[in-house]
Amino acid sequence: MTKLRQSTFIILLLSALLFVYGCSTNNTTATETNKPAENNNQAGSNDTEQEGEKELKFALGQAVSTLDPHLSVGGSNGAVILNIFEGLYAFNSKLEPVPMLAESTDVSEDGKTYTFHLRQGIKFHNGKEMKAEDAAASLNRWKDKAPRAKNSFGESSFEVVDDYTVALKLNAPQNDTLAQLSHVLNFAAIMPKEVVDSAAPEGITEYIGTGPYKFVEWKKDQYIDVETFADYQSAAGEPDGFSGKKEPQIEKLRFSLVTDTATRFNSFVTGEYSFVDVSLDDLPQVEGQPGIEVIKSISSDYNVVYNKKSPVFSNLTNRQAVNNALNVEEILLGTVSSPELFELNSSYMFKDNATWHSDAGSDQYNLNNPDKAKELLQQSGYDGREIVFLTTKDLGGKFYNATLVVQSQLEKIGFKTRVDTYDYATMLTKRADQGVWDIYVGGFTVPTTPSQLLYFNPTYGFADDAKLAELLKASTAAITPEDIKAANDALQQYAWEYLAVSKIGDTFTYYAIREELQGLILYAGYPNLGNVKVLKS
Repeated sequence: MTKLRQSTFIILLLSALLFVYGCSTNNTTATETNKPAENNNQAGSNDTEQEGEKELKFALGQAVSTLDPHLSVGGSNGAVILNIFEGLYAFNSKLEPVPMLAESTDVSEDGKTYTFHLRQGIKFHNGKEMKAEDAAASLNRWKDKAPRAKNSFGESSFEVVDDYTVALKLNAPQNDTLAQLSHVLNFAAIMPKEVVDSAAPEGITEYIGTGPYKFVEWKKDQYIDVETFADYQSAAGEPDGFSGKKEPQIEKLRFSLVTDTATRFNSFVTGEYSFVDVSLDDLPQVEGQPGIEVIKSISSDYNVVYNKKSPVFSNLTNRQAVNNALNVEEILLGTVSSPELFELNSSYMFKDNATWHSDAGSDQYNLNNPDKAKELLQQSGYDGREIVFLTTKDLGGKFYNATLVVQSQLEKIGFKTRVDTYDYATMLTKRADQGVWDIYVGGFTVPTTPSQLLYFNPTYGFADDAKLAELLKASTAAITPEDIKAANDALQQYAWEYLAVSKIGDTFTYYAIREELQGLILYAGYPNLGNVKVLKS
């Protein structure tokens, strides 16, 4: 093995394993689109000598169901969790894995063994030094709890080599190993072994990480308080995505729950908050205003997810009927209100992801053929059984609006429907129950490899299909660019035949940032607050 430092590890990843991420990175303005991971204008860097405030209030748009990073990170969860916890690796804005708690990594010549050398002297928020036993316990729990990690690593486990070394032995080379360790969803966070060992089935009860902020208090449905961790030891490198240096310039950070979009925006206008998502209707109030920058960032892709265990959609012909009925432009317009904020895309990957984007199966995208859909319903023997849509009005109502448009399109071809609406946290619980829903319409955080697509997993939408699993495994095992393309095209072609989901399209979001908020970095809408400073007015 050859020991690789941070500066050379990405080179190995790109040249030896050819695990290339093709996403671009730029600072954003209100006119830019298509960037999967965005920084603002560094929100004015922290180099200014102007005195800063000691506290920052940050508005969350949805309820927080858990702060357990291994169970769920999405939206509000991610905003909090990603600033408390850290992993061995983190994505930069090009979606490249960069060492964080790992100092360096060895990869065996056959690509099957990864040996992670941990940074020494790193303290958890409880004062304990992070060691290999903590990393191994955390990552093995993550691998067991996170569907995408379990699906990728199977029975492989993270083993302690010595106090500062952890090894992962795979059955075969995998091109997604570091991507899985870097992704923000079902985050591979490192926490003390004793926290892992005492975790209840429903999640951890102590929120102790190594990040720049440590947990203070969580008052359900109101706020979560964190404070700067005085003993935080930052990784090296320029701040980029969630990688690099983190040096917060505030003492206290309150995440306030403000689920109503109008209330959240009005609170920004009055100066209570320095950052907010902006609807199209509200955009004129902030665009071009002095002291406010408006950026446009990739938000998520939207999909119609079928419950493959439900009485109706266990039948492929019924899934085909829905897919033929969909007019995706109408759905996207109903979701984000403007063509400026969506893009048609048949691939499960964003267009800037040059390695994994594929047009295979695109002839089954946006068919908008109600007559064919009705014909398929007759062939399937659909008996008028009511199909249940699962949704939420949280998240600015986007999931709900998209659901209503899909519902209307399906009722026109003969489906009898019902919409069950819950708060976001309850909806997540219901979504895991195969007996209570048939269709879920929702957005998904930027994926970087096919193995991170939850809906290809048997535990999410219940895609229990041997050929899909085989093709997914093949896409992960491919190493050369030619093999990756062939495996990926085969996977996406079959995915459009099997229809675990029907892709709708990709969406964007406007954000407004006050100039006094310095150092904020956005990664697909998730805030890296590790370098923020709030200038005094």
